[in-house]
Amino acid sequence: MPYINKEKDYVIEFAIKWPISFDSLWGRGYNSPLMSGQQRLPIELDPFRMAEQGRQFSSPVRIKQFKRLLPLLESDEGNVDVELQFEVDEIGMRILRGHLKANLILQCQRCLAKMDYPLESDFHLAIIQSDGEVERLPETYEPLVVESTPMHVLDVIEDEILLSIPQVPMHGENDCIAQPTKDKTELAEQHANGETKENPFAVLEKLKKDH
Repeated sequence: MPYINKEKDYVIEFAIKWPISFDSLWGRGYNSPLMSGQQRLPIELDPFRMAEQGRQFSSPVRIKQFKRLLPLLESDEGNVDVELQFEVDEIGMRILRGHLKANLILQCQRCLAKMDYPLESDFHLAIIQSDGEVERLPETYEPLVVESTPMHVLDVIEDEILLSIPQVPMHGENDCIAQPTKDKTELAEQHANGETKENPFAVLEKLKKDH
């Protein structure tokens, strides 16, 4: 891939000076207009420097790029629209504010059919260098621990997507082909008999506990 080579520092600097969308790395240009002051997402960046400079980034990212997310999906088609704002707040904390929007295709855990899940999520992260700083954060921020730079932007975005997905996605009862009461009884019996198989959504439980 373009950013993995012996001149990594040069390529990272190239990405900051001439940001590109993830799609354009694979020969798919992104021509949508950007708001004033926004640039397309680089692959890697220094979040501390970006906050000091008040940088903004906006770009679609292909769902196929999120490798940890893919096992939870019924389709890898489409994009996640990403907007990121780095800044320093009034008390001097370096902050990353983000907005994500996508339509994900999940599996209903009641009827096992496909279901649309419109995802729209805002997040506010305080950029810190160690776990020891977490206790000093205001309650309005979640921690983003960056122990070394550059930071891989896609990993942060993917974490926020995973945290936004319901642990047990299901259709509304009126839209589901299964009978809710019967399914709950059968599920309870399966748990009691140890018959349930590993659920790919179990990864969300651990991730959400860690946060």
